Amino acid sequence: MTSREKSAKRTAGTRVRGALRNATTSLTVRCLLIVLVYILAMAGLLHVTNQLANEELKRTSPYIEMFDDGSTMMQTDDFQQMGSQVSHPSALLVFDGEGKLLFSTSQKVAQKITAKELPLIAGDEDDGSVYVMLDRTDAQGRTVHEINLCKPEPTSDGYAISVKSTCTYLSDGTIVGGDLFGDKTRLTKREMSLLQGVYSRRMMIAKHSYKNEKGQRRILVLLSPTESGKDFRAAVDRSNTYRIAAVPIAVALTVLAIAVLARVVRKSTRPLDRAIDARRSGVGNAPDPSDMPVELRHTYEDFLRLMAELDQAQDDKRRMIADVSHDLKTPLSVIRGYAQAFEDGRVPQESAEKYLHAIAAKADLACELIDSLQFLAKTDHPSYQATLENRDLCEDLRLMLIDKQPDIEQAGGSLVVELPERPIRARADVELLRRAFSNVIDNAYKHNPRGVTIRVACVPTRDGALVSIADDGQGVPTDIREHAFEPFVTSNTARSAGKGTGLGLAVASTCMQVQGGTISFAGRPEAPYSTEVLMTLPPAQKD
Repeated sequence: MTSREKSAKRTAGTRVRGALRNATTSLTVRCLLIVLVYILAMAGLLHVTNQLANEELKRTSPYIEMFDDGSTMMQTDDFQQMGSQVSHPSALLVFDGEGKLLFSTSQKVAQKITAKELPLIAGDEDDGSVYVMLDRTDAQGRTVHEINLCKPEPTSDGYAISVKSTCTYLSDGTIVGGDLFGDKTRLTKREMSLLQGVYSRRMMIAKHSYKNEKGQRRILVLLSPTESGKDFRAAVDRSNTYRIAAVPIAVALTVLAIAVLARVVRKSTRPLDRAIDARRSGVGNAPDPSDMPVELRHTYEDFLRLMAELDQAQDDKRRMIADVSHDLKTPLSVIRGYAQAFEDGRVPQESAEKYLHAIAAKADLACELIDSLQFLAKTDHPSYQATLENRDLCEDLRLMLIDKQPDIEQAGGSLVVELPERPIRARADVELLRRAFSNVIDNAYKHNPRGVTIRVACVPTRDGALVSIADDGQGVPTDIREHAFEPFVTSNTARSAGKGTGLGLAVASTCMQVQGGTISFAGRPEAPYSTEVLMTLPPAQKD
């Protein structure tokens, strides 16, 4: 066996073991097994109940077809078992081929039926022959009874009925034709009754001939009562007793199945409950997902993921509070210090303007921070909606760049504009759009050395429009690039005064998202630029 075949075999074995483990831990499989056992138990109860009820009816009013030639009790001459199929007042007698009585459930009946009467009892023979009785009226207006001993014979088309022997007799028992009973010329009233299957006014009689496993002929004679309505209702009532008795058993099985199902479900959800309790109390470890039912693993994994996101949100909240506190404390401390100096008269006249300028700058910084936080809180609310309209991005960019160019030049930077003459239309909120563009450009010239070049370009795309703002500055550090659009992320880890709050790109990202757009860094900016921010907007709607 090659190494590849061994590897494939190990992989297949691992998959099979995994599938078996999933099946054994599946809540669905467990519930289905319980339901299956419940169904089998109910089916078994129903089967046993019906069997007992039917047996009661059979014992009360048995019929000759109950006795199957191929059954063990008949093939082995188990007369006691055969006799148990009937109950008083019914009776069962078994004779051998010579007419000798072998078994009887009633000695009284056995004394009244002789071997000579066996051929006269209505029924079938061991060769399949049966008595067929017909009544007709002859030419003289007399009622004539005709008995035919018929046997079905196989033919190419199926079966044909052949008459082996016949007997015709009148209502008074006089035989007027046929050789069925040899040279007998008259039938007694009892013999005529036996031929018609009547033993007495309240009892029917029938016979069945068969051979046992040793080939010995047996003649089975069955006496059963002619049922009255009262007798039949009594038999039905007795049989219904079994069905009524089965009701509480069925109820108990149902309650047991529900209890087992509830226990299985509770046990299956227990690891999830433990995980929630561990999370709530902060004590204990979260269970392994493999210990859970397959159906709950996704829920549990979602729970763990949600808890991780909640932990991250709590960490972000604590970090944000600390960063806001620090970023507000610095300008407010400066403002307080300078104001205290003015109040104490310690500010020289020639330095007063410089102090006032510093106070104003720090106040602007604090206001800018508060404004950014207020904007993020407002746009994060579920009810916030941007005012979207069809805009010409090129025109909006030109107007914004006219306002920004003096600040860029004052910072020692230069601006390269690559906007087409034709309009590029997109769906946007003009205020959010200008704020996003402004923050990205501010970030480019405020956090780069003097002499930085900023390029602004806009092109149409199949899905709307793309705005590119690139600079050839020092670039974004790799360690913060992935999180640069999150609040308070800045390369100024010491959060020194005047080095930025880390909210500019976060506000720009929020502005783009609420407009249905995106913002990201280009993987490989076009030379000579080191950083390129790509912003997309959805297409304008048709007027």
